[in-house]
Amino acid sequence: MANVALILANPVAKRGEPAVRRVVQKLTSAYEQKGRQVVARYTERDGPREAQIVAEYADQAQTIVAVGGDGTVRETVLAMNDAQRASTEIGFVPMGNANVLAREVGIAWHDEDQAVAQVLSGKAQQMDVGAIDGKPTFLLMLDVGYFAHVVHRVSALRSRGSTRWMYAIGGDLLYGGIGVLKLLTPGAAQVEVIADDQEPFMTTSIAIANASVYAKTGSFCPDADPSDGVLDFNAVRNNKTMRYSLAAMSGKPKPAISHIGKAKRFTLRASSRGFLCQVDGDPLFEGPVHQLSIEVLPSYYSLLTPQSG
Repeated sequence: MANVALILANPVAKRGEPAVRRVVQKLTSAYEQKGRQVVARYTERDGPREAQIVAEYADQAQTIVAVGGDGTVRETVLAMNDAQRASTEIGFVPMGNANVLAREVGIAWHDEDQAVAQVLSGKAQQMDVGAIDGKPTFLLMLDVGYFAHVVHRVSALRSRGSTRWMYAIGGDLLYGGIGVLKLLTPGAAQVEVIADDQEPFMTTSIAIANASVYAKTGSFCPDADPSDGVLDFNAVRNNKTMRYSLAAMSGKPKPAISHIGKAKRFTLRASSRGFLCQVDGDPLFEGPVHQLSIEVLPSYYSLLTPQSG
């Protein structure tokens, strides 16, 4: 395998194309000074093409640096084959909105120069991935119910030229506004949850988390760890959606409001109508589903994280 650093950049990340291109230049100069060959590629504006790019450089890249949001990292990791994952390290310079992965592992989400330096000096850490129906699917979390509805709605607004400006001006405000409107809408799908050999229960919303951070400052599962080989969960009790969401966004989930625990495998089944899902802040599937099987895939990929001390 050649000594290549592949930079995979998303030009429509939240911080904008000029900032993304500036980071790509900084990374390119730094790697070239280290004697590394650099290949920089940009994803298409109208959709991800990470899989195509990663496959093209499968036998060359020892390092792949994702410059974008959490979705850019996810699509990069999921595009890698077994051989690549065994020999390639992933770097991340966060340029998205929430940048949950960066917050989770201590990458500087607010300072691009520091984030670039952390990639260059980072230490590889083995990270878990969540699989759905046997297919690796999410790095951080799967959400069913209330917050998934919000993500689907915001994604629809972002995809339309006539409403995309709303997200560009105030993404957090848009999420908040849609969230309030959803709370005022009656009715939610009932979902049966089976977690390992634990007692099944019913819920209308559940977060299955591989990270303690949610959105930016919230936390459904404060004890979640993306490298511990299990998934944490937090599911609302008795349709107490408003209290559930407020507790999670404050980072203080409460057992009186939520079913809380850990498991390696889950089965989710709709009792009647289907439920919406989102992973890592992006819609999963175009519409409702009726059943999912979820499991953790331990030590699935290597992420360059800041060295302590």
